[in-house]
Amino acid sequence: MSLIHRIQSYGTLARGLLEGTGSNRTLAVELERRSVRQAEHPFLLYEDQQFDYAQANRIVNRIAHAYRAAGVRKGDVLALLMENRPEFVWHYLAAGKLGVVTALVNTRARGDGLAHAISVCGANQMTVGSECLPAFLAVRDRVADELLVRCRVDEDRKVPAGDAGGLLRFVQSPTSTDPPETAEYTLGDTGAYIFTSGTTGLPKAAVMSYQRLTSVGRVTGALAWRLEPSDVIYNCLPLFHTNALVIALSSVLAHGATLALGRRFSAGTFWHDMHRFEATGCNYIGEMCRYLVNTPADDRDRGHRVRVMVGQGLQADVWTTMQERFAIPRIVEMYASTEGNIATINLSGEVGSVGKLRLGGKLAKWDFERDDFVRDNGRLVPSGPGEVGVLLGPIRKKTPFGGYRDEQATRAKVITDAFRDGDALYNTGDVFRVDAKKNLFFVDRLGDTFRYKGENVSTTEVQEQLVRWPGIASASVYGVPVPGREGRAGMAAVVLADGARFDGEALAAYLDAALPPYARPVFIRVRPSLETTATLKLSKLALRREGFAPREGEPIYVRDAGDRTYQELTPERYEAIVRAEERAMTLEGTERL
Repeated sequence: MSLIHRIQSYGTLARGLLEGTGSNRTLAVELERRSVRQAEHPFLLYEDQQFDYAQANRIVNRIAHAYRAAGVRKGDVLALLMENRPEFVWHYLAAGKLGVVTALVNTRARGDGLAHAISVCGANQMTVGSECLPAFLAVRDRVADELLVRCRVDEDRKVPAGDAGGLLRFVQSPTSTDPPETAEYTLGDTGAYIFTSGTTGLPKAAVMSYQRLTSVGRVTGALAWRLEPSDVIYNCLPLFHTNALVIALSSVLAHGATLALGRRFSAGTFWHDMHRFEATGCNYIGEMCRYLVNTPADDRDRGHRVRVMVGQGLQADVWTTMQERFAIPRIVEMYASTEGNIATINLSGEVGSVGKLRLGGKLAKWDFERDDFVRDNGRLVPSGPGEVGVLLGPIRKKTPFGGYRDEQATRAKVITDAFRDGDALYNTGDVFRVDAKKNLFFVDRLGDTFRYKGENVSTTEVQEQLVRWPGIASASVYGVPVPGREGRAGMAAVVLADGARFDGEALAAYLDAALPPYARPVFIRVRPSLETTATLKLSKLALRREGFAPREGEPIYVRDAGDRTYQELTPERYEAIVRAEERAMTLEGTERL
């Protein structure tokens, strides 16, 4: 990056962060402006379809006018349950033209999770894609009658609704002019409820202002993507989450570029799509990149136009492999959370870092044994170079914390009088290490790190070492309680690489060289696949609940502290551990397990 470009970029960052909440430059207004200034420029590519900015604006207007005719007004909450397709973008932007809050429901939610999401967001309007209709109909008896009468089905051209269960069909209005009220709404208004990923429990509805939904796209587009109108950014991550909605869609729209939309991520077709759309960039989640580097080599690995990838959660080993194998000139790792008020961007290319500790962010020491912050005379203790700590974001006018619809959940994330009287900080719940140059390196989630043998075990570190072993394709690491033992013993659920068999002796020797004794997994469960969230984050809730209990078709291997190999956990051995009757299998006194 040239000096001039860097100065311009940081100027854009400052303008984006400081832009007043009274401004009306929302995404809906941006679309209207682009539809005039770049009328024929491609805005959205999807399969064999192409929509220019003017065409997209007309479609969005027809949807907005249909909602207006149905009595939908500012302050209403529209629950949108729809997979990635152009109609998702149209409904989202149409709601923005009317000042309607869009609650973006996870399309993989089922049963209790789906009913919870619809209820907790306070929706009084709902639009369901026909592709999601079966899941919705399965919980319709748990949906309020007043919402059911305002629920409409938008048909996917590939998945006709068939029997819509008596629900209304969504029909666009013939009116395609810009609604007059769009310019009345400001960046300070609430634009969406976006659900947290729910990797360890039921998701919470985070409150997203138009400022977050719009300005972050302007900043990311300038700093991370360095977007030009000629750029084509490919997104195959779900639009109901911030990575796709803000890093991809908002950035593209704010800078007048083109979005190529994939229905969902597929490692087998990813590079085919990149070539087909002539994409110059794409956004990512770390696990997505791991899937890509585990695919067989292909002619499409190179010869593409990709100049940059932007995303989160990319581990160092995959980073270098990804860049070398697929010839990616720039990888920009970021850190941000859906509800958080602090974000970082790695502009230096420092492998493994999420960027610098800036904008007033703080790292505070955490006592993993007490499960609380370290305090000195009641104040939090800052982490220094080489130390780990929990990242905190200062809550102030320039960096507000919007919180959740649940006020109690919002209060639980705020720490007051932390470093001085009267301060307030948002607790990210994420643990980082900082170096002497203020580079941040992600260590783990607070809920994932666990104590074993008096030491803190980073699940991220253990997982990274496991997947480096040639026989393991993917791994999820967590702690499990064992009767009669302090802390939690390390456990990993792994998927073996194609054609590989579990070699307990070789794996044990590898881990002995790669990890300290306390971090080596005690139990390893071999599974055909690992459950992930819709944004490809590993979901550990069910795995923790299962513990080390054997399941048919999923062998578990256990390694005693003095053993050279992992051995299969037999039913007899499992019962002995659970009853803690066989003293050779206890941790205390014998250092077994």
